[in-house]
Amino acid sequence: MDLIIYLCCIAFLGGLVQGLTGFGVVLVALPLMGFFIDIKMAIPLILLLGLVINFTLISQLIKHIDYKKWIFLFLFSLPGIPIGICVLKYVDSKSLELLIGCVVIFTSLFSMLNKSSSKELNKAWACLAGFFSGFLGGSIGATGPPVIIYTSLQPWDKQQIKTTMVSFFILTGVGILIFYLFNGLITKQILVSFGYCIMPLISGVGCGIFIFNRINDTLYRRIINMLLVILGIMLLIK
Repeated sequence: MDLIIYLCCIAFLGGLVQGLTGFGVVLVALPLMGFFIDIKMAIPLILLLGLVINFTLISQLIKHIDYKKWIFLFLFSLPGIPIGICVLKYVDSKSLELLIGCVVIFTSLFSMLNKSSSKELNKAWACLAGFFSGFLGGSIGATGPPVIIYTSLQPWDKQQIKTTMVSFFILTGVGILIFYLFNGLITKQILVSFGYCIMPLISGVGCGIFIFNRINDTLYRRIINMLLVILGIMLLIK
């Protein structure tokens, strides 16, 4: 029972962060869940939680959807997903934890040291970010970092950034889930834990949306960067 309480608290925190920023359930919850359950169980569990969050968020952002901002990201993520899943199946848990740590720390440093551009990035960068998002999504459930970096460098407002990330996360999340099911990576234990975590997760999302609607673009970007730095430090300590 203690384990379920810990997982529910982590789900609430992940929902709060993703409701606020448009990402975070993986970057926040995966390192924390790694303290309590095997990382190969945590990755599919957080993928399921992430899909619930993103379908909740998209209902709030649907009028801001612009497929031109995420179509190249999505198309080029597709070849990366099966490659990442092979890594998840055959690489040991410790190596996966190391990969997760490196990804989050790199994202933290990159976001701190770079500012958004005055003009939109070349589509080639979207293709590159999409492929590596697919690979990271398949291997560690974290499609976010390349897309977070890509969108943070664009001259977009907070609604455009958040909508692009959420739209992309839904599409890739469904694709990765299908691959996981065919590869036997979704177990009964994962589904039971998922059932317990849904309500805390949705409560966290609601709190995050409430805060999001009351902050400006500058503060929004600062919160994203601060969150990534904290996560990077947490992983270094672990």
